[in-house]
Amino acid sequence: MEFTEKNCKISVIIPVYNAEKYIRETLNSIIDQSYKNWEIILVENGSEDKSPDIIREYEKKYPEIRMIKGPGKGPGPARNRGLKLAKGDYIVFADADDYLPDTEIFRKYISIAEPTGADIVVSNYARLWEDKILPASKHESFALCSPLSEEFRFRGFFSVGTLSYVWGKLYRSEFLKKNQIIFTEISYAEDKLFNMQCYICNPKYVFLEDVGYVYRKNDVSVSWQYRSDSTENWFKIAYELKGWIEKKNKEPVEYISLTRYLIFFAAFFDAKMEYMQRKKRLRAIHKILKEYGDHPVGKKVFCELADRKRPLQINQWMWKAMIRIFSFGMKSKWYLLMSVGVKILITQKVDERLSDTGIRE
Repeated sequence: MEFTEKNCKISVIIPVYNAEKYIRETLNSIIDQSYKNWEIILVENGSEDKSPDIIREYEKKYPEIRMIKGPGKGPGPARNRGLKLAKGDYIVFADADDYLPDTEIFRKYISIAEPTGADIVVSNYARLWEDKILPASKHESFALCSPLSEEFRFRGFFSVGTLSYVWGKLYRSEFLKKNQIIFTEISYAEDKLFNMQCYICNPKYVFLEDVGYVYRKNDVSVSWQYRSDSTENWFKIAYELKGWIEKKNKEPVEYISLTRYLIFFAAFFDAKMEYMQRKKRLRAIHKILKEYGDHPVGKKVFCELADRKRPLQINQWMWKAMIRIFSFGMKSKWYLLMSVGVKILITQKVDERLSDTGIRE
């Protein structure tokens, strides 16, 4: 352990925007780590509160902490700026309103990454929802699956979703550099695209059972804000994925399920967001479903997912049924009927029951 701590530096990259309420807790949870070979790069992205002043206090006290000016274009470009300056052998990403609950987590990351040669170490996590800690679904549901399997992709990136987030993980710097993986400038879900690009480059995953991260529901965070360009954004991710697969000379058929499930989940997610934004009007759901069903990519995806000749190589029968029924309805352009179905699912909180934390009240 002495050897690894002496030689393995961790660079922690944190985009900061109006985080004065939580940034101290975030920084203290890193400073309190028993593993001390780290640096923190805070990318200040144009905050209008006291976040920069608070960070300067920490800079004066800790030489391992530095604040740099961000591009002001969201968390993805901010993280890219941090990556350029990072000196660590490993990278940890954190959000400015979250924290690490375990003072030993860095030591645990390194102690498993070094002997295994892991490119990505994945820990479990919890969500802080209105002052209540909610344990999230554990990665054990897919960690034992072959990384090349559809089951691994479906659970890892979608139904469980642990692999979608950049937090709660340790990335080997050399793996990111060798594969030229950086964040794409998109308005939302840049971390999901980043991690899918990592996956396509065949990283060695190692899974840590410990809870390594607490993600806070922050209503002013971009993750919880309504976005009028969300549908366009998801289709852009689909196009970026296609281009990435081609760039890396991968066989498209091996990774096509990533795009299919991405659009399936995005259609429901956007329909729900629009429904809540438009005072729970049915026509709001109808509008979004029609946009997805009429889009060339969406039309192709739903036709493929509805085709029973194409087996869904996932084990959960409920998800299989939902995907088939929803996709058949979208393929058939039964948007009004599908809108009623989506409204029922939302009203009965079926989506929450199937989420990583279950019912949140």
